[in-house]
Amino acid sequence: MSVEELIDEVNAIKAIYPESVNQEAPQIYRYVVPNHESIEIQLHFPLSYPNQSPELLSIANKDQLRYTDTVYLVKLVTSLIVKTFVPGQVIMYELLTHLSEILDEYLAHRKPPTNKEAEVQPESHLEDSPAENESSLAEQTGQAGDITINWVNSDVITDRRSTFIAHALEVHSLEEAKSSIECLLSDKKVAKAAHNISSWRIKKDNIIYQDCDDDGETAAGGRLLHLLQMMDAWNVVVVVSRYFGGIHLGPDRFKHINSVARDVITKGGFIQEANKEKEAGRSSKRK
Repeated sequence: MSVEELIDEVNAIKAIYPESVNQEAPQIYRYVVPNHESIEIQLHFPLSYPNQSPELLSIANKDQLRYTDTVYLVKLVTSLIVKTFVPGQVIMYELLTHLSEILDEYLAHRKPPTNKEAEVQPESHLEDSPAENESSLAEQTGQAGDITINWVNSDVITDRRSTFIAHALEVHSLEEAKSSIECLLSDKKVAKAAHNISSWRIKKDNIIYQDCDDDGETAAGGRLLHLLQMMDAWNVVVVVSRYFGGIHLGPDRFKHINSVARDVITKGGFIQEANKEKEAGRSSKRK
C-alpha cells in the first residue's frame, strides 16, 4: 500500500469516527477506540501494509477504574489483529468496530467497584499495566452484544472526504429484512451516515419479494436493487452507508455505492446459491 492509500484509510476512519486518529510518526498512528475514549491503541503500519499486518506498539488505559485489565487488553487487541487480518485487505474499520463492541459488552456486565477500588488511579500504559485482574475482562467478554455481528461488511471507499461502506445479511422473509435494517440503523456509527440506502431480494415458496429505499439519495435505491438483480443475488438485504464529507461527488457517488455493494455481496457469498441452482439445472437437462 502506498502512503496515499494509507492516508485514505485513515480519512475513512475519521469520517466514521471523527477525531479518532492521530499520526505520531511516519507509519505510526494512535487510534481512540470508538465509544471508549479512555482506551487508545498505537499501531505501526509496515510499508507493505495491507499485505503485512500492523503491529501493536502500546495501549494507553486512562481509566483503570472502568477498564481494570490493561494486560488483557493488550492480548485482546493482538488477538483481534490476527483474526481480522487478511493479506491485501485493510482492517482498521473492522478492528476498531469489534474492539468497541467487546468493550461495550464488558462495561454492560462488569460489577460495580468497591469503595477501595473507586479510589483515583493513575493513567496506565502497556509497560506498567497490572496483571492481577487479567481474567475478569476475558470472562466478561465471552459473548459480545454486537448489533452488526452477523452482517458482512465491505471494504471502505473514501473519495473527497465522503466515505462509503456496505453491509449485507442473509434473510428469508420480508419481515426479517425490515427488522434487520431497523436493528442495523440503531447502531450509533451506522446512524451517523448521511444516507443508508437499502435493498433486498427474497425468494420464498415461489414468491419473490424485492424492494429498495433511497433514504434521501435519489435513485440510489433503485440502482442498488438493479445491481442485486444483475448479480442474481437472493435472500439478502444490503445497506450502503454514505458519510458525506462536504464535497458533492455528482455521478461518482453511484459508482462508489455500487462498488461497495458488489464487494459485500461477493464477500458474503450471496450469489453462490443461485449459481449452484443454475448448474444443477444444466446438469439435469444434460441427463
